[in-house]
Amino acid sequence: MKPTRTHRRSTRRSTRRSTRRASARRRGFTLVSMIVAIILLAVGLSSLASANASTITLQTLAQNRTNAIAIARAYLEQVRTRDPWLVQTEPAIRLGAEGTPEADGPYVRTMIVTETRQNLVKIDVKVDYPRAQSPVLLTTLLFRGNGLSGAQ
Repeated sequence: MKPTRTHRRSTRRSTRRSTRRASARRRGFTLVSMIVAIILLAVGLSSLASANASTITLQTLAQNRTNAIAIARAYLEQVRTRDPWLVQTEPAIRLGAEGTPEADGPYVRTMIVTETRQNLVKIDVKVDYPRAQSPVLLTTLLFRGNGLSGAQ
């Protein structure tokens, strides 16, 4: 049986109507899809902000540790130029980032001298720095020679 002309027209019309309805439904974003997109964007941005804050904190901590190591090394080299017989334990002193004494400096340097043998001393230079879990500790041994260079 062959479809008639009117049947073809009605079939075309119904196909067009269903296509129009489907395209009308697909035309824009729904409210639910917009809310989901906003939530995903918010989660991504908050993760990015958290990672950025952690990076800044770790960078500051690394810079403080680097400054503390530089302060300890410079002071240890200065101590090594002194007369070995006159080197003594020193109390804690507050320092700035450049290693210069400051009343409210963030770094605290301490030097402990321990005699390990008759002519050998161990020198520990400890520097505490801001937000440190543990201080920087540098150690060296200083030979005092035969005892003719200074007081005994």
